[in-house]
Amino acid sequence: MAKTILLVDDDTHILETAQDILEASGYDVQSAETGSAALEQLSKAPIHLMIVDYNLLDMTGIELALKAKAVQPALIIFLMTGETSVDLGAAQPIIHSVLTKPVNPADLLILIKQVS
Repeated sequence: MAKTILLVDDDTHILETAQDILEASGYDVQSAETGSAALEQLSKAPIHLMIVDYNLLDMTGIELALKAKAVQPALIIFLMTGETSVDLGAAQPIIHSVLTKPVNPADLLILIKQVS
């Protein structure tokens, strides 16, 4: 059974490109453009990994990570950012990896395989 990955980014081009790459590698991929939409999906079905952008329209990726872990404690979270550095604060223990945009697809697939 394929692992389910939830992509969360307000940039539809990034969502579509990442979804195509991950689906071609055999993953079941869902996407959301807001933190609220992601939380709704997390409340409906188990997700193995969430890849979330730091800057969302309705909350930060860190805020989403903290809320998501409350819904699905076993969730693995990767944070994507275009920033040179990010203070993870209270989310430090729950963020598995911080990825700098643009994310290299081959590197992303290696990271996903390491946590699968």
